[in-house]
Amino acid sequence: MQNRSIRYRGTEYPVIERFRIGGRTYLAVAKIGTSGRRAFQVFDAGAKQMRALHILPNSSGGFDRVRTLQRLTRGDNEILQILECHRDGSDVYIILPWIDGFNLRTVLNGIRDRNKQRIAAPEAVRLVKGVAHALRHLHRNKQIIHGDIKPANLILTKRTSLVLIDYGNAWTIERTTQRDEGDGMSGVYSAPEFLRGDAHVNFRADCFSLGVVLYEILTDRIPYDGHGGKVGMLPDPVKSGSQLVPASKISPERDEIPKRIWRPIDDLLAQSLAIDANDRFETSGRWLDAWNSAMTEIRRTAKTGNKKRLGSQVIDWIQRRLG
Repeated sequence: MQNRSIRYRGTEYPVIERFRIGGRTYLAVAKIGTSGRRAFQVFDAGAKQMRALHILPNSSGGFDRVRTLQRLTRGDNEILQILECHRDGSDVYIILPWIDGFNLRTVLNGIRDRNKQRIAAPEAVRLVKGVAHALRHLHRNKQIIHGDIKPANLILTKRTSLVLIDYGNAWTIERTTQRDEGDGMSGVYSAPEFLRGDAHVNFRADCFSLGVVLYEILTDRIPYDGHGGKVGMLPDPVKSGSQLVPASKISPERDEIPKRIWRPIDDLLAQSLAIDANDRFETSGRWLDAWNSAMTEIRRTAKTGNKKRLGSQVIDWIQRRLG
């Protein structure tokens, strides 16, 4: 008799679908949203663990690309390791760990709508820098860009890190002209060149998207008067009037965080969020150097005894909720 429900860590889950993949049985307990693709939270009956299952079309080169991602992400804590991938007819099945935590989109909405304690600026830089470091690994080793960075694809975990949970839209730079319609199109979080459909999109697109995420955490706003990457699609007169306001000027913490911390953060965001991709960082290494400079100033300030607002009650709350 097939399982109609499972019990996992004291919670009962209804089974909505069954999958047999690579000789193992996976019981789907929930659908998860991933840019229109089929994806599920599944229970691995053999390992008795929750997993994430993504089902992608077996397009030309698609399976090889997943294999490449599996090798490249091994050991990176901020990007999920692909545990297994299998082909079956027109589908590619990808098994990833299931991460316990809170979706960053949900966290930011809670801060905005219910006046919860915000993520302090220094803590935000530390969290997002971890994702930048993992992305740079992809950029440097195989010229792979992610292409769909947004709060809904990031999980804040109890070990106080941000984990990128969905990278099924990643592709090699050489294939950017062959991407499917809608891949990576996340509106305000997408880089202008991405939204325009430019033929040659590189790491600078991820640089822009992650900059939007950090800017939103710091200010509760999307840069360029809420347009984000869509600013590049506006008529020139409107575009020229939509300026990037430094985060230090509009953050609710603008008077609580020392100016010497804000300075490298503003510099990092100004270059990351340049409308013209050529005005962003020349290499992903220089991009990471800017993140490191911001963190160096944060640590220096903490060591000198000025620890005002360098922590975050949001992080404490998440740790308590997740045990």
